[in-house]
Amino acid sequence: MHIPEADDSLTLTRRRFVQGIAAAGLAALVEAKFSQANAETIAHSPSVLTGNHFDLAIEPHHVDFIRRRVKAIKINGSLPGPTLKWREGETVTIAVTNHLPDATSIHWHGMRIPAEMDGVPGLSYAGIAPGKTFVYRFPVLQNGTYWYHSHSGFQEQLGLWGALVIEPRDKDPIEYDRDYVVLLCDWTDTKPETLYSNLKKQSDYYNFHRRTAGTFIEDVKSKGLRSTVRNRLKLGRMDMSPTDIADVTSATYTYLMNGNPPDANWTALFKPGERVRLRFINASAMTLFDVRIPGLPMTVVQADGNYVQPVTVDEMRLGVAETYDVIVQPQEDQAYTIFAQPESRGVYARGTLAPRMGMTAAIPPMDPFPLRTMADMGMGGMAQMKGMKMSGMSSDQMPGMKDIQMNGTGQNSMPEMKDMDMSGMRDGALDPLAGKTPFPQPGLRTTKLYTAS
Repeated sequence: MHIPEADDSLTLTRRRFVQGIAAAGLAALVEAKFSQANAETIAHSPSVLTGNHFDLAIEPHHVDFIRRRVKAIKINGSLPGPTLKWREGETVTIAVTNHLPDATSIHWHGMRIPAEMDGVPGLSYAGIAPGKTFVYRFPVLQNGTYWYHSHSGFQEQLGLWGALVIEPRDKDPIEYDRDYVVLLCDWTDTKPETLYSNLKKQSDYYNFHRRTAGTFIEDVKSKGLRSTVRNRLKLGRMDMSPTDIADVTSATYTYLMNGNPPDANWTALFKPGERVRLRFINASAMTLFDVRIPGLPMTVVQADGNYVQPVTVDEMRLGVAETYDVIVQPQEDQAYTIFAQPESRGVYARGTLAPRMGMTAAIPPMDPFPLRTMADMGMGGMAQMKGMKMSGMSSDQMPGMKDIQMNGTGQNSMPEMKDMDMSGMRDGALDPLAGKTPFPQPGLRTTKLYTAS
């Protein structure tokens, strides 16, 4: 039997063994530190990409938000997709490659760009076929907080969206020390096609707040039997429900903050006294969020990417696709809860604003489930017509209309309206201020308002 000569490069000496152990230990230590650092920057927030050219890969993936592995769509392996940071006045190119089995697209929500770059299949272009790359290229003509998402099928509901942050060409009139995106969305493990199909068959399929005999008794105690019965009969005749708040509620949805469920506790850091800019984006499919930070007032400085006269609020509501930038200035060395509850209540999205990682604050109680009134459903004017019998009303009962022929079609049949300027009519009512009060526009004079502490 032939025995090969020893090769020094393969001979395991005691020295090499010790060196190997040391190297392995160092590598493990580095990997542990890397993992710990990325637990804050990757697991809790999407990555941030800056520059003029971006490469985005749309890929099928899986996620597990509520202990169930389901299909999703990610951009560059992230859900939400990476935050894209642009600068006003520059031209950006975004090469989007589709690794899905179906066509896809990206729409740049709120951006003023050429139609062929808008990203709406069937309207501005054909979409991005499987295995193909489409290059978006356009000048950035604005600044502020925006977002991007798919306009193909139900891909947005599966995770195809991300934030856009556009820095102004010149100095930002809003002063801040730290800047965070707070991206809110609704997520469901149910296939979006199933949601749509169920709603098409029964519009209140997901309404689990139906009124029952128990709520009838409660209403009788608080409002009286006559009023309760009359209200129920009216709603029944109109086939309306006061609990019709949202088509899909928290019974089906999980609400995410920057891609994190509530127990993941997404955290943004600050030092007491710093001005923190929070860019709230509602990237949900159909959920309205009521947002507050208990113990910390919010000063709204931008709405949908536009500077506004600053206003300080304790709570604000974000409609679907809306963005609001707020400034907060915590003074205490303590944590604050960023609390976003859906209009339909139930569960919530939650994060933390804190001086140090790992800190938490109390989660406020959920507000009561709201009920829609007749006015909320567009029927408020009916109350003013209560008891009015229009069909039997004669001209003598309405002196001002005595000489008006209501069946006429020309202005001559209504002399009082012959020379009336109808441009101020709004929803059938004359607005006395129409055309007289200009809408306030932001300008240089508002700059100083954003810099005050």
